[in-house]
Amino acid sequence: MLFWLILFFPLLGAFLNGLVLRKVSPTVSHILGAAALIAAFVCALITYLQFMGAGGEAQVINGMDWIEAGTFKAPFNFILDRLSGMMLLIITGIGSLIHIYAGGYMHEEAATYRFFSYLNLFVFMMLLLVLGDNLLVMFIGWEGVGLCSYLLIGYWYEDDKNAAAGMKAFLVNRIGDIGFLLGIFLTFKYFHTISFSQLKEMVLTASANLSGEQLEAIGWITLALFVGACGKSAQMPLYVWLPDAMAGPTPVSALIHAATMVTAGIYMMTRLNFMFYLAPDTQMVVASVGAITALFAATIALVQYDIKKVLAYSTVSQLGYMVLGCGVGAYSAGVFHLFTHACFKALLFLGAGSVIVAMHHKQDMREMGGLRKYMPITHLVMFVGVLAIIGFPGLSGFFSKDEILWRAWTGGDRYHIQWVLGALAAVCTSFYMVRLLMLTFYGKNRSDHHTQEHLHETSVTMWGPLVVLAVLSAGVGYLNVPHILPFPAPLLFEHYLDPVISIPPSVADYWHHLHAEYPHSLEWGIMGVSVVGMALSSILAIGMYSDGFSKLAHSLGSTLKGAHRVLTHKYYVDEFYDAYFVSPLRDIAQFLWKIVDVVIIDGIVNGVGQACMLIGGLSSFRMSGSLHRHGMVMIVGIVCMLSVLFF
Repeated sequence: MLFWLILFFPLLGAFLNGLVLRKVSPTVSHILGAAALIAAFVCALITYLQFMGAGGEAQVINGMDWIEAGTFKAPFNFILDRLSGMMLLIITGIGSLIHIYAGGYMHEEAATYRFFSYLNLFVFMMLLLVLGDNLLVMFIGWEGVGLCSYLLIGYWYEDDKNAAAGMKAFLVNRIGDIGFLLGIFLTFKYFHTISFSQLKEMVLTASANLSGEQLEAIGWITLALFVGACGKSAQMPLYVWLPDAMAGPTPVSALIHAATMVTAGIYMMTRLNFMFYLAPDTQMVVASVGAITALFAATIALVQYDIKKVLAYSTVSQLGYMVLGCGVGAYSAGVFHLFTHACFKALLFLGAGSVIVAMHHKQDMREMGGLRKYMPITHLVMFVGVLAIIGFPGLSGFFSKDEILWRAWTGGDRYHIQWVLGALAAVCTSFYMVRLLMLTFYGKNRSDHHTQEHLHETSVTMWGPLVVLAVLSAGVGYLNVPHILPFPAPLLFEHYLDPVISIPPSVADYWHHLHAEYPHSLEWGIMGVSVVGMALSSILAIGMYSDGFSKLAHSLGSTLKGAHRVLTHKYYVDEFYDAYFVSPLRDIAQFLWKIVDVVIIDGIVNGVGQACMLIGGLSSFRMSGSLHRHGMVMIVGIVCMLSVLFF
């Protein structure tokens, strides 16, 4: 019963806020929306504890018979295992904190019922995505979070820029969804099922006996599904929607970037890890795309001044690490980074939201500075969040990110380039995050006099969730401590996910060989390189930005003017897409509309109508009912007949 309530409460909150209680005060909308998520979290926690207490064995929960056509069957079933159980806690737990925070952030908005309705619906769709026992149920949740992202990113739809950002997110994700759909079709064609549990059993028991055609099909299936993951998890070349998603309210950004939508691609690949293991070429593509995206986005973040844009490109980069982990076969490491990232990225976004509220909705870090004196709590929790994401020893990012880099290095020569790219991305991450901290909280305040007069710490509704997230960001890393460190329960999270991560017997030797035991000294060395890189780049950022913009910052900007321009324009990717894809497609659409539709199709339709009217008009002359007109026609007819006869 409790399991069904996990899904029911967010859906009920969305229904009540969106359709029934539209006229209530913003406070009531907030209480209802937050209460729905808190109730879902409590149910999820109890369900998870009962599940683990019963041994943690995967369970398929029957919903209803849904689609059955010939040999195709797609029941509306759900799966509860260690992976989906963990995701339940992340989605509802962090989602609850974001809902609580949103009450303070959105208190001046008029139509908050709409906001909280969309937010509850977003969480419901993500829960549906992670709980579905087959690809079709997952796809419903997959499309649902895409729709909700469109509604929430474009929440302030009166602004054309915000509306365009929502549309961009929706359309770019549709490109990835084509790959996802193709993967579903191919899966059913070659395996005659789309059920995760049935696919897993089939692949694991018959991996050694799969035909060459089936193995080749698995390669294409996993590649198609990865295209879908690139859309949802913002990987190259489909990452462009995520930075623009900052147009939505900050709680939306936190929910998208931390607990819901962008994790969908990582979750899907992990759920189907047994198929990806059988496709080493796809795994190489996955690892390469992840590593390239991690470094690519990190370099763009180096020069951003919008505090939310820095965090947006940081998310793209961190997702690249998760994808890299999946690509090198370290799915546990990728999912663990998903977990830690959800904590510290929610913290960073909500902390940035507090800063934005205090700054009267200014987001340019060049107008900030010295805020630690006015916002001590926000400064402290943001400080913890920054240390976590840069991989400071002892905090969560240190354990999760370094585990991925270690797995990339031990993956053999084929993955060493990916390790280099990931290590460089880590150096960039330390620089741009410390830069964000310095420009926002240290040095002199650069805001105008009016803003300075009203600077103050935000309400407990906003900073309360930040404190909880700061504690999580500092502590959750100890769930997966490397075995080389003196800790009583090393790699606890990795062992926890062992029943979910299933290497097919036919390729087990290959993957185990890649990640064989290495000397502890090598792991210490790799870890040391990461820590030294983090320390040096952080020191450089402190030196350049601790008191605003130092001479070194201006000097580097002038010396590297060309590189700075390229990074400022984000490698001109948006301009390239606009010139070679968006504009030509828009021109084609204009042609189809104005020429094919208006001139040809409408011309034919309207022409037929006008011809009928003309014929009808001529015919009506004969059927007017006027005696003198009929008499005249008869006389003319008689004269014509006589003329033919006599002349």
